[in-house]
Amino acid sequence: MRRYFLSSVFIVLLVVGFLVWHGKSTPKPSLEYPLNSSKLRSFLESQYVPEANLLRAAVKAYPDNETIYIANDNLLASRALVALGSPIGRRILENLNANYSGGWSGKVDPLPGRPIAGFYCVETRNLGKVYSKKFNATFEIKYEIANTSCRMEDWESYADLLVYGALNELINGNESGALEIYSRLLGMWDGNGFRDRAFDGTYQTYKCALFVYLYRALGKPKEGGNVYSHCLNVISSLQAENGGIITGYWVENGKIAPVGDTNTETTSMVVLAVYSGYPTTIKEVYQT
Repeated sequence: MRRYFLSSVFIVLLVVGFLVWHGKSTPKPSLEYPLNSSKLRSFLESQYVPEANLLRAAVKAYPDNETIYIANDNLLASRALVALGSPIGRRILENLNANYSGGWSGKVDPLPGRPIAGFYCVETRNLGKVYSKKFNATFEIKYEIANTSCRMEDWESYADLLVYGALNELINGNESGALEIYSRLLGMWDGNGFRDRAFDGTYQTYKCALFVYLYRALGKPKEGGNVYSHCLNVISSLQAENGGIITGYWVENGKIAPVGDTNTETTSMVVLAVYSGYPTTIKEVYQT
């Protein structure tokens, strides 16, 4: 029994190590996406709240500029920073594992390669407050996590959830199921962005980032290549002077007009989609 337990622990540690290692990537300049990876890293590092050993959610938009989200923000940002070569990423990962059960949300978990059981309503837990001398502000620490007593029946109406669903199928070895969901996602593309049930007139940048992630995870299929190129163009157009990625956009006379703030979640999703090794290795861990 003890031997079985030790073997199980070894396997878990091996999987975790694999995920962290494959999240790491040395950013290289590419003509395909004129993003500035150094500025992406600087932006994320600038959001670091040392007193909490976590990143805040946003720069200007209230109340997010005075809020720290365990998930999705720090769950994703920790891995994004590792991918960009920042030592802060490992610190946040260790903090999440030691104090926040890994920071898993039960929704975006497939991005770092962890399967989910389904889609559920989101429950927000208030974990307390911390004062930061760096920002001269008091931050609320919140944890958005799946409420498994409230199942979402309409998840296929949302572009982001379709991406998580497709990635979940890949993790579980069902590539045909992933491609079927991918086809539904393509049906939401209107030429400028993803128009799903949540669309309110402003396109959400993170949905383009998620598409790029899934497209890479599927091995860059022929169908959707134009959407991939368009999304990369959108993302690169929305990198702000501070290095972060602006959350939304309109399209006016064929030109992309930024809408909103730069924030941790959107910027982290862009980094994971473009610079990390997760998309190309997501199928390997749970199939070996």
